[in-house]
Amino acid sequence: MNRKSLLNQLELAYAPLTAYEFAIFKDDKLIDRALEKASLYLIGQRPVITFENVVPDTSVYQLNFEIHQKGNSNILKCQLPFDQEVFGLIKDNVVDVAFNFLDKSDKQDKPPFQNIHGFSLVRHTNAGKEFIIWFSPEKLLQNWWKGSIDCEIDGDWKSFINYKVHYVGKATKQGILQRLTGHSTFQDILSLEAPITEKQLPANEIVILPFEFQDNLQIQSFGDGADTNEMVASLLGENYPEQEKVFLDAEKALIKAMKPSYNKELFNNYPVSKDGLYHDNYDAISYTFIDPIFLTYEEGEIRSGLTHIGGDAIIILDNKEFKLVKHE
Repeated sequence: MNRKSLLNQLELAYAPLTAYEFAIFKDDKLIDRALEKASLYLIGQRPVITFENVVPDTSVYQLNFEIHQKGNSNILKCQLPFDQEVFGLIKDNVVDVAFNFLDKSDKQDKPPFQNIHGFSLVRHTNAGKEFIIWFSPEKLLQNWWKGSIDCEIDGDWKSFINYKVHYVGKATKQGILQRLTGHSTFQDILSLEAPITEKQLPANEIVILPFEFQDNLQIQSFGDGADTNEMVASLLGENYPEQEKVFLDAEKALIKAMKPSYNKELFNNYPVSKDGLYHDNYDAISYTFIDPIFLTYEEGEIRSGLTHIGGDAIIILDNKEFKLVKHE
């Protein structure tokens, strides 16, 4: 008997962006390029996260700081060395650190610096100053757990990446940044959701989480009398579904699982659909997130990145059974 399964792993295409950061970077070509493969996004909310007690240490060429979150008793103590390959520094380069303060009216002239939502590293060259990289707390954490940067981080960092999900959306016809510019539901969330922490702007709590597929693994087994052409096509990867179709299916699966309050269509009949994977007749389909984040919703949570293959999984069996399988 022939059987086929599709295992889908979703990962963050870029670090979570607050609505405030989105307003600043929505025309940024570098971020747009980083999101090229991302066609699925969540809009969530978490308490404000900031850099605190930031002190540049010129004696060892690094930045010392803490990461705090409103209402979270955990504090992360961090050390970011400047002299690492990813920053592309050469001998005798001078590095400046530019801070973005959460409250622009708060003028701070000397360390330790407080209440920072982001900072940039800038190197001095013969041609002048040159931008290296920008970090928000979440971008720094995401770059760190992916192994893109070296950074010492001490503390319960997973307690900082828990997101309440308000909306699941897709952007298969245009980029996510373009899709969300003027997006009515995005504006509704910003207007209607109360801040988690008193005296905070929702724009600093509402976040966009853009996802791409790290992998779509199709597994097929063939019984006696199987069609040879179909077997060859499977070996060559020619019978994989189009990526857009998988994104459309993933959107429906996530919405049905979490029932976000701002999604008007909850796809209660899924896996039945016209534009998803229903007509591909898989015996099993699964969706899991590989980043170590937690997605909370009205009836529970999805825990992600618990192993190298992902975390809790949304499973569809025989085009009928739909369930969320919790990782033990």
